[in-house]
This record gives sequence, structure tokens and C-alpha cells, in this order.
Amino acid sequence: MAERVLLVGESNPYGADPRFALYPEPPGCAGARLCAILGMTDREYLRTFDRVNLLGNGRWSLPAAREAAQTVTARYRVLLGARVAAAHGVPFLPFYRCAPPWLEAGPQNWLVLPHPSGRSRLWNEPGAAERARRLVLALVAEVRGA
Repeated sequence: MAERVLLVGESNPYGADPRFALYPEPPGCAGARLCAILGMTDREYLRTFDRVNLLGNGRWSLPAAREAAQTVTARYRVLLGARVAAAHGVPFLPFYRCAPPWLEAGPQNWLVLPHPSGRSRLWNEPGAAERARRLVLALVAEVRGA
């Protein structure tokens, strides 16, 4: 199976079933917002990305999220939000690519974005969606070319 970019979210308020992590339904959910930001149809979005939430639908716990992040094996990741970045041990620098923290000078295979829940004001900045789209699609193209 070909490698794909992994979208990493926090948790799913609609249930803990991993198949629905960052799912593009219902309208207005984080997955639907991200799909729209990326300018994709639901089908394109689902065919392009693997998706995971660090936690089920319980309360956020940084120690539990860190533990879950350590089990993720995908090389190419889009970290969605400050909590997810912290769980992965990287600073929350939205719209920037970074290397995993254990590879000081390694390839910058991770991308940090604001969480697409609708609460982040960073998405209101002019050009934010276009910048995210460009960065994510460049990462996808890199993975497909690898």
C-alpha cells in the first residue's frame, strides 16, 4: 500500500470509532472544515489522506496524547492544533514544516496547522486557507513522488 499523508487530530466528539477521525461529515465539523480549506471534495479528501485522532471522545489528556503520538508510525503528518503539536513534542508554529524532534537535521516531513474546529482565529488571517492548501498539497505531492 502506498504511503499517504496522515492528518492527526485531537479527539472526535461524535464517537471514538477510528474510521471517523477527521471525517468530512457532518457539516461544520473539523474534518468538513479541513476538507473545504483544502478545496477538495469529500471523496478526494478521503482518498488522499489517512486520518487519526490521538484520543477517543473523552477528555483531553496531554500524557495520554503523548503516549498515543508515540504509536503513530506515519512519516508524513499534518499536526492539527497546538495540543497535537505538543503531544508530538514540537512547537506550535502554524503553517510551518518541521522534522520530528528525534531527527534534529532530518527531513521536514511534518506540517503544523491550526486546528480546523472553527475556534482558531488563525484561520481568519488573510491568505491562511490558501497557505495551508499550498503546504498540504505540496506535502501530498512529495509523498506521491517518493
